[in-house]
Amino acid sequence: MNKKSVFFKLLAPCIIFGFSLINFHVSFAQENLSLTGIIKSVDAVSGIVRIQVTSENCSGLWNFKFPDYAKDDLDKSIVGKKIQFTIDSPVCDPKKIHTIVLER
Repeated sequence: MNKKSVFFKLLAPCIIFGFSLINFHVSFAQENLSLTGIIKSVDAVSGIVRIQVTSENCSGLWNFKFPDYAKDDLDKSIVGKKIQFTIDSPVCDPKKIHTIVLER
């Protein structure tokens, strides 16, 4: 058996498998976007929170929605607090109000 055939029979499938695992991990990790910001206002009835986002990839003043089950936890005492949170998208879309992802 020459070196070329050994490479194609043994090493090539391992390399392809390794790249597919890396690609799967990267695509899985980009489903949600993690951000940091300061809460500017809270509407507990609608669940909308206005946050001054300081993360580079989404900086600015944005509206985000809390899940319905978490609306009861919203009150004015969190205004001015710095938070780290995750949204339901890999990018910030100015035409959409993204939902904040909370772990239960």
